[in-house]
Amino acid sequence: MIKIIIGVCVATLIGIIAFTFIPKITNSTTTPDETTVVDDTNKMTIGISGEVVRPGNYILEEGATMQDLIDKAGGTNNNADERAYYANAEIEMNQEYYIAPKYDVKDVCAETPIEKININDADKETLMTVSGFGDAISTQILQYRNDNGIFYTLESLMDVNGIGNATFSKVRDYIYLHE
Repeated sequence: MIKIIIGVCVATLIGIIAFTFIPKITNSTTTPDETTVVDDTNKMTIGISGEVVRPGNYILEEGATMQDLIDKAGGTNNNADERAYYANAEIEMNQEYYIAPKYDVKDVCAETPIEKININDADKETLMTVSGFGDAISTQILQYRNDNGIFYTLESLMDVNGIGNATFSKVRDYIYLHE
């Protein structure tokens, strides 16, 4: 009977010691996909989705570029349309960026790239060929380009009067920024 009591006491003591060290071990290791909140005015949280290896939110230094964000997300995948972003475009805090596909993501066997138009040099008639761009929005895009210059990110299209999240989501796979 004494051997059983001693065995239980030793097992309990080992359990207590083990549970003391387990939280320290698990708190010291982090995974690369883990989200961390940082309260630093020189850092910003930026989201990226679309044709990147690891879509998600990342913490970057102020003044970071689209390429910095893409690198944090593990790079682009084989279906990313390089014409749909400028690698050196400066990104904005608390923004979500989208990397558009070359081929239709719903068609796994697609061999023909998606037909797209360049929003930085298309005329009104060409802009109107995109489903979602009517006469009024096409005119607003041209006016925006005249007043502000070219678009450096697809998301800057939402700065155009009349284009919100719904329209942007509808057209983002059918436009690009440069050759």
